[in-house]
Amino acid sequence: MKRFTIAIPEELKNEMDSLPDINWVQVAKESIQKKIEMLDEFERFQRNCDN
Repeated sequence: MKRFTIAIPEELKNEMDSLPDINWVQVAKESIQKKIEMLDEFERFQRNCDN
């Protein structure tokens, strides 16, 4: 599995720290996957509209 680092504003980090029961890594993974799926769906839609 690959790792990468992101920078977030300190205010956002403070808010995240105030919710310690949340698995923020999992939230990020799910958000990235959802974005990829949305982009794939949009690309399919565009291809269908071009035909």
